[in-house]
Amino acid sequence: MGISTTAPVAAEQAEEDDFFLGVQTHFAQGWRLEFLDLLTQLGAPSLRDELSWPRVERARAQYDLSHDRARYLEKAIERGLDPLLLFTDTNPRYDGGDTPYTPEAQAALARYISAVLDAYAPGLRRIEIGNEFNSDDFVSGPFMQDRARHFAEMLRVVHDTVKAEHPETEILCTGTHSIAIGFFRELFEHGVLASCDAISLHLYRDQPEGLGPEIDRLRALMEEFGGLLPIYVTEFGQWFDDPEDAPDFMLKTVAQMGEAGISGAWWYALLDQPWWPNMGLYRADPTEPMPAAASFRLLQDKLLPYGRPRHIGASGADQIYAFGEPVRAVIAWGAPAQLTVEGAERFLDARGVAIAPVSELDHAAVVILGDDLSVSVTRDHRVVDTRYGYGLAPWSYHVIRPDGRESDLQHIDWEWASFLGDPWLRPLLVSQDWISGARFDTGTYKAVERFTATEAGVHDIYAQWFLPEDAVSAGAVISILHNGAEILRGTVGSDHFAFGPMTLHLAPGDQLDFAVAPGQGDGDHAVRREITIRAPGSD
Repeated sequence: MGISTTAPVAAEQAEEDDFFLGVQTHFAQGWRLEFLDLLTQLGAPSLRDELSWPRVERARAQYDLSHDRARYLEKAIERGLDPLLLFTDTNPRYDGGDTPYTPEAQAALARYISAVLDAYAPGLRRIEIGNEFNSDDFVSGPFMQDRARHFAEMLRVVHDTVKAEHPETEILCTGTHSIAIGFFRELFEHGVLASCDAISLHLYRDQPEGLGPEIDRLRALMEEFGGLLPIYVTEFGQWFDDPEDAPDFMLKTVAQMGEAGISGAWWYALLDQPWWPNMGLYRADPTEPMPAAASFRLLQDKLLPYGRPRHIGASGADQIYAFGEPVRAVIAWGAPAQLTVEGAERFLDARGVAIAPVSELDHAAVVILGDDLSVSVTRDHRVVDTRYGYGLAPWSYHVIRPDGRESDLQHIDWEWASFLGDPWLRPLLVSQDWISGARFDTGTYKAVERFTATEAGVHDIYAQWFLPEDAVSAGAVISILHNGAEILRGTVGSDHFAFGPMTLHLAPGDQLDFAVAPGQGDGDHAVRREITIRAPGSD
């Protein structure tokens, strides 16, 4: 018997506020103006960059935008590019060069921003205030002692000044690294939403999947404070070991962001940076495209013109995203399955290179172009795994204490990406990418991922726990339990630990626990894992 999920021909029309994809540049840091030509070649509609406050305001309240590192902005506007200008700088003339925290310095920042808008509006219509202020890399001085309060005060002053003189300007706040719900809560408690037109954040994730639920939590937090604003991702990418991995990652992340309702995003970066290799679209000297450049152009030419991507798969295991109505293009990947496509004219890989027709869905993204496309996925089982199903039923997450008592894990929201844990048991955690138990004087605490069977029958299980080559971890002890009885135990250290393939006959309500306890020694005990269960039933 086959289980089929079909992309309907008559899907809902993409929203009017279609998603757009821009790119981060660093002309303010001295890039040559000739690199603007690369944006034209890519078809990029927008760039994100900044200006140097100390260069522009060399004397108090006197602004000079004629210096070399500001020339790019006028040139970009002349080319029809829509810039996002970041303001996150300091000036030695105010607050001793620290992040502005006094009313005087914050007022000076607001006047400087308004002066820049005087010079470049209406070509400059979108600005961003703040860049990863939840980290220690971009803030300094007394501001760090109460970031949320000082940031909120800064945003109020900037908002009031800018809106009085340039009401059409869209103000993005806060450039926060990751979907840092705890940090956002602090900001919202200080009234930040009233000073912003949109929220901005940076996504540097190990894998694209699982983005939607995190964005949903951020929106729910905004609604809790009475203001639902658009969300922009003003930096995204990954520090790839191999640049050939970037195209697949880019397509998948754009599909996820589009479905999640992100308004726009900027890839980091146009040029490869020596301190963050393999993240660029081009190498600088000599100028030559990297693999991700072809994917960026593919998105601009063949996919995004049809509007915002939308998920049409039946479950997270079917990562199928449609463009257009009727469907004119599809990005597809997911848990292995038979793939049937009607109306296809071309199949492309993640770089836009033509490939033979694809009949199997797998973890690599494929692009399908055609007219009135219909896509079907068929399996003879249900897939429950940690890659596409993390955080979703029938998974649940628990801690087993030294005395055998058990309790549920909860979201731990802090200054970085949230995870599942217990506020009193850190570093115990379960996340999309990592799992770790904890050890204290009171004993060992195990982090548990639990699968609860919903249908009777044969379940095929395969799992492995491992450490990346560059990981610094003391390893872990893994236990697999069926209804509380241990069926296998192993350790993760220099070697990985694998379970299965194993076949178990489970009844409805039967539980499989995958428990992780700390290994020997002190330090970090987090490990990665991949668990896949082929279960009876349908998604």
